Amino acid sequence: MQEVSSPMEQTAQLPKLPGMFFRSLFTVARNDQAEAAATTLHDNFTAPALTATQVARYKEAFPGFVSEVPLTLMYCLAQRVHLAQMLGDDFPWPAPGLVHVSNELEQHAEIELNKNFHIQAHIKLPARGPKVSPRRLRPLFTVTFLQDDKPIVTCKSEYQVMPKSANKPAKPREQKQGQRPNDDWQAVNEWRLDATSGRNYARLSGDFNPIHLHPLLSRWFGFEKPIIHGMYMAGRAQAEIEKKHGKAVQRIDVTFKRPVPLPATIALWENASTDAEGNYQVCGAEDLLQRLEGSYTLVSSEE
Repeated sequence: MQEVSSPMEQTAQLPKLPGMFFRSLFTVARNDQAEAAATTLHDNFTAPALTATQVARYKEAFPGFVSEVPLTLMYCLAQRVHLAQMLGDDFPWPAPGLVHVSNELEQHAEIELNKNFHIQAHIKLPARGPKVSPRRLRPLFTVTFLQDDKPIVTCKSEYQVMPKSANKPAKPREQKQGQRPNDDWQAVNEWRLDATSGRNYARLSGDFNPIHLHPLLSRWFGFEKPIIHGMYMAGRAQAEIEKKHGKAVQRIDVTFKRPVPLPATIALWENASTDAEGNYQVCGAEDLLQRLEGSYTLVSSEE
């Protein structure tokens, strides 16, 4: 089936997250079961520059960064792009019914502070309809940040469309027990997240999704306890990797496996294949269940 592309949209100022979260609640009425071909939606945005204060706050939250501008900080801006696109009339599913399953960030050039961004964004919408398996409903968002018409960072994010279910019961607390990573893996660090961690990161990132904030809110979405943001853990993993190797991360990806209910103690493990790249995973420090996994590439010492 041939992919159909929508026409290029005009450039718009990127909206703020809090207002978009409120507007996203009205998209729950969407229930697109109509058959449709694969489609690509295109958008262009402008966004204000990052400031030294924003970068300093992010680095204070995740000690250890070598990067002048941490790559995972750029996801906070990319997430605003995602939500702005989800609110568009051509996006077929409810924004609250999407689960972030994977993410990749790659830096192409120096990120300059106090210089505005031009953003090119597109979504590859999969073919859909009554006969399409729900597992195949995974829109892929690609966001490219430019400064002075030069690509700076690319962010690729995959989401899973979750089927609607009325009166969904809270998920029971996990009782499974994982296994300690084998001898190829080295323990890097372990950290304790308390009940306020989600709210603190929400203030830092602008992501006030209710599942991260308070049990009274997270239970409405099927979680007995609030869960930490997946990109909180990816950011902290990047900081720990940079601290260990003394080099900045140029590319990092992550696949989210299980949520982390708060409070929790989690541990970072690394398997470095070379001096320039490796794999990492975050597990529960007590139950050893894998929460996320990914890979990274460090900036070459020759650059």
